Amino acid sequence: MTKIFSCPACGGPNEPDAGEIRMICSYCGVNLTIPEEARIRAKPKVESKPPKAMSTSRLEKEAPDLLRKAQPIAIKAWNTYAYWTWIRWLLPTCLTIFMVGFFICLAFGALPFMLNLFR
Repeated sequence: MTKIFSCPACGGPNEPDAGEIRMICSYCGVNLTIPEEARIRAKPKVESKPPKAMSTSRLEKEAPDLLRKAQPIAIKAWNTYAYWTWIRWLLPTCLTIFMVGFFICLAFGALPFMLNLFR
């Protein structure tokens, strides 16, 4: 059985919520105090069982061991990357120094020969 009461401000019919003492008029928005005879008792809350604790998956249990096993591989990968970046800079630099030195030696070695040709 629904209990309906009228708003004192606008006269609009309002249906109270269960267990509430105050509400807002559906028509004009005025704050209303629900009269004693129109109040509906709140239904008792049913206690439900707490959810079962979820069992941890196999991966979660083995994660520390997997990480421990993967660490040396990650370190080797990082070191390889560091060596690669160093070699990527070193090789062109060494090749440039070698070529410049080669041409300087060629020029100085050929210079006396060239000077003898023009005499």
